[in-house]
Amino acid sequence: MRRPFTLYKEKTKSGTFWYARYWDEIAQKYKHSRSTGIPVEGKKERRYEAEEAARKLLDELKAEKLNPAPVPITHVSNSKKAKTIIDTPLFEYLTSFWSNDSEYAKFKRDVQKKPLTPYYIKFNHEDVRRHVEPFPGFAGVTVGSLNKAILKKWMIWLAGRKTIRRKKDGTIIEGHTLSGRRANTILQSVRVAIRWAVDNDEIPTDPFRRLGEVSETLKEKGVLTLDERKQLIELPVSDYRSRLVMLLGCFCGLRRGEMRGLKWGDIADGLITVQHSYLDGEGLKHPKCNSTRKVPITSALQETLEKVRDCALNFSLENYVLESPLKPGIPLSNNFFRDSVSKELENLGISKIQQRERNLTCHSLRHTFITHAQLLGILDVEIRALSGHKSAKVMNRYSHVPQVIDFDKARDKLEAHGEAEQKIVNV
Repeated sequence: MRRPFTLYKEKTKSGTFWYARYWDEIAQKYKHSRSTGIPVEGKKERRYEAEEAARKLLDELKAEKLNPAPVPITHVSNSKKAKTIIDTPLFEYLTSFWSNDSEYAKFKRDVQKKPLTPYYIKFNHEDVRRHVEPFPGFAGVTVGSLNKAILKKWMIWLAGRKTIRRKKDGTIIEGHTLSGRRANTILQSVRVAIRWAVDNDEIPTDPFRRLGEVSETLKEKGVLTLDERKQLIELPVSDYRSRLVMLLGCFCGLRRGEMRGLKWGDIADGLITVQHSYLDGEGLKHPKCNSTRKVPITSALQETLEKVRDCALNFSLENYVLESPLKPGIPLSNNFFRDSVSKELENLGISKIQQRERNLTCHSLRHTFITHAQLLGILDVEIRALSGHKSAKVMNRYSHVPQVIDFDKARDKLEAHGEAEQKIVNV
């Protein structure tokens, strides 16, 4: 016989308490949750008291069903009841949620003062259109009827879904299956929207609770070795703008958007003031996480900057350093940065196959900067100030010292240290 209720623990701001979830015969599932008010404490965690409290709550629930509270009469236009969130089709709710004028977007912008970027909203909106709407299991599902079983089936479907790319001629190319990381990004687009509804008490329970994620196989970002970075300075220059991209990344730690947003007016007194970032579709904005900062200019970088300035078609303090020669007033495209890094790495003797194997990309230059700064003995607090990272935890994800250790030098240091200790012992 099915139990009338089950107990579970819920962590709150006041501590961890026992909660009871009651069986609903009509819905044929445990649906109604109530707090027993009994804290989880002691050797037996006061489970017996929680059971007793849950039984009393069960009697109250039965009494409510026998004597339901009168429903207030409301006047609705066209004699139709207004649709609530709980009854809204899932896809309809999600597409509305990921829009620039949604309640969530307004709350982030006006209340928390952390506005969502148009790109972020559009990205999630597209994920809903491409990966939520096509799933057969979501047909007829409302926000209120979404449950963990449906979500698990969706995760299985996502894990086997292949990437699709449409060429300019309309041809559709099917690629590899979605990576675990990509699948989890898609999951997050739905999770955020559902949790917003839960927080606003528009749906009683969160189906994402304890659901977990698709397993990810993370590939460590590659970095240049100390010798490769040294060779970069000495390498003959074929394109000063391409070389500038490499130096801004390796020696200053700039992100690609910050390189694109860099203006001549940001350079003065041997320092670069990183205060702009350029993103297609949004234009000029502040750096990520408002990480405005100053970074010193090395001699090699100074020389390259002067060469780029001499070749500039338009020069003023308001012009972009890496401005497109074909589109005045607009920075060079993202493709230029990707191609420049690839060509410069090939000139260093790192083939495209090796670049893929080592996972070397434009963002690897920023990882290289942080890794080498640590090897040079610069304090972590100084590296964070130069890179614009807010926490040591985030910055450490950019450190890849094991990739660039010189084991011969390490061996010499260990042996020298061992000989010094032996001399002390002999004395």
